[in-house]
Amino acid sequence: MEEQKALADLQRKLAAQVNIPSTGGYQPKEGDVVLGLDIQYSGDEAHVAGDIERFHGEHIGTFAGITKSYVPYVPSYFCFREGPPLLALIARLAKEALPLPDVIVVDGHGIAHPRKFGVGCWLGIATGKPTMGAAKETLLHYEGELAPPRGSKVKVMLEQEVVGYVVRTQDSVRPIYVSPGHMLSLDTSARLALELAPSFRIPEILRRADHAARSHSKGLAEAAWHNLGALENVAAAWEK
Repeated sequence: MEEQKALADLQRKLAAQVNIPSTGGYQPKEGDVVLGLDIQYSGDEAHVAGDIERFHGEHIGTFAGITKSYVPYVPSYFCFREGPPLLALIARLAKEALPLPDVIVVDGHGIAHPRKFGVGCWLGIATGKPTMGAAKETLLHYEGELAPPRGSKVKVMLEQEVVGYVVRTQDSVRPIYVSPGHMLSLDTSARLALELAPSFRIPEILRRADHAARSHSKGLAEAAWHNLGALENVAAAWEK
């Protein structure tokens, strides 16, 4: 319990550094570099994948690597487990001279979190980049009925504050749960999620990252993505 209290206190401290503009903030432009991130675990090994594309443009590539996860799984404190491996992959992509992202989308949550600090927020503070979370499940309850058409959305609330949206990305298909992590507004996050999911429920960059992370965890080498091998644990000291 003391460890969880310390983690909760750290989340609240870091949450105070998150910048969610009510209007303005980062706005995606044609050609901006978008990075999608996902992880699969095998014991304490984190198989991390990143997919890079230009907004409304070319697909640059999908990349995967492996690193250790030093933090056990604790519900609602997932950012401390997933953040360092994801940051290690970002650092490796930069080392490989790949285009730096203008915005980062992670399979997880931003401020739609019990303490308003999901992994999208962790990455935003760590990188100084605009970030958002797009998750398959919600951590918070919401009220209201989501209409069937693509683009429909329902507010996700926390203590009378809007912290995210339930977004229908395809007609009559199960929604995703979208929230900003840092330097994005709520409305921009919802709009960006739709722009990145033209054909399927999940944004394309997250679908490709998920597939690569799963394949990497099974030891499969596919021509569709590049294996970066072992990643340095560059974020080990970030929380200290």
